[in-house]
Amino acid sequence: MHSLGAGPRAGRRSGRRSPLLPILCAIAVLLSTLTATPTPTAQAAPARQGTSTPAADAPGQPPRNPRRLRRIRHLPGTVRFRTFRLSSEAGLLHPNAPDIAHAGRAGAPLLLFLPATGAIPQDYRRILTVAVRLGYSVLGLDYWNLGASVTRTCRSVADCYTRLQRNRFTGQDPGRFSRVNAANSIRHRLLLALRVLKAKDPNGGWANYFHGTTIRWGHIVLAGHSQGGGESAFISHSHRVRGVLMFSSPVETYDDVVASWMEHPGKTPARDMYALDSTNDIYADRIVRSWPHLGLNRLGATHTARTPTGSHRLVTTLHLGDPHQAHDRTATDATPLTHSGTPKLQRTWRWMLEQTL
Repeated sequence: MHSLGAGPRAGRRSGRRSPLLPILCAIAVLLSTLTATPTPTAQAAPARQGTSTPAADAPGQPPRNPRRLRRIRHLPGTVRFRTFRLSSEAGLLHPNAPDIAHAGRAGAPLLLFLPATGAIPQDYRRILTVAVRLGYSVLGLDYWNLGASVTRTCRSVADCYTRLQRNRFTGQDPGRFSRVNAANSIRHRLLLALRVLKAKDPNGGWANYFHGTTIRWGHIVLAGHSQGGGESAFISHSHRVRGVLMFSSPVETYDDVVASWMEHPGKTPARDMYALDSTNDIYADRIVRSWPHLGLNRLGATHTARTPTGSHRLVTTLHLGDPHQAHDRTATDATPLTHSGTPKLQRTWRWMLEQTL
């Protein structure tokens, strides 16, 4: 800059500041701003596995669909859930949205609920309230469900579904489809949550659902929405659980391709599985085509009605919004309400929950 006459010597020689100096300084600041390397900022939640580009989904990388931080308030018409976060001897869990729980009547089964892609347990307080009032113990569990959904990741690669869902459940065999470690796996998170609940609520009966590092799957009903429902079905394939409730799920087919884990019978029989979808769901065709591979087609006809009951395959004709909203609103708190504030699908939810209680 001295060659342009804007340096210190030029200023002293004239006895006053050069009129060009402020302009040149402003230009220098602007140039440094444009060429500087941005400073990384902390993310509310790291990315999850589940995209076609593994590096973008590895723990600690920026998420594709980060959760917005929000203040959780009590939702009118729902019970007050115990809310808590998990920590692990292996380090912080990622992501780590609060889990929610409520102890049920003595000897009741545990309803373990897994949210959809990008959703958190607090998004399902209405349906979980129905479960609590029926007598269930309830645990809404956060897990690695950010990034692309299972169906967008795997599409027509049959073995991808199996490898991705197995890794998410156990933390084993991380690969290009999924990189969840053991500490962040659903199984480990479930054990941690049950230990926390046993310590904080010793009279809540939480010890009935595990012993040491062994989960008592026979006392657990798995439930989930969208990819949470698909993961529930996958877990029930390798463990004999009390029941499985699937909402807008599983999305485990793509054209003529079926998830490879569905090619043979699992340990939980189809008679203990129930599924609900909407006629207007954007993934309806793929979901309904998945049900026969779980054996649900051998257990009677599909019941289609506004609030269907009485079948292992339930399809609602209730208006839930556009196809994307219809996929979400079969289970989330955004589901349509009556004038009195009751979920319009409550009759269907209650019937499904009664079958596995």
